[in-house]
Amino acid sequence: MKSDNKFYYVYDVNLSKYIKSNGISYIIKARSIMDNRIFTMYERTDELMNLIKTWGNS
Repeated sequence: MKSDNKFYYVYDVNLSKYIKSNGISYIIKARSIMDNRIFTMYERTDELMNLIKTWGNS
């Protein structure tokens, strides 16, 4: 996973599915030109960050 100030990038398919199952949609799904891996990009919100913390604790 990679982050910057406004967006959060997820390279883990299972984490992306978890986020989606909790009602948050990604902005875009794309393939990295650096390593050809697929990622999803989300707007960084408190709700998203709380879900990611929950995921990390499970």
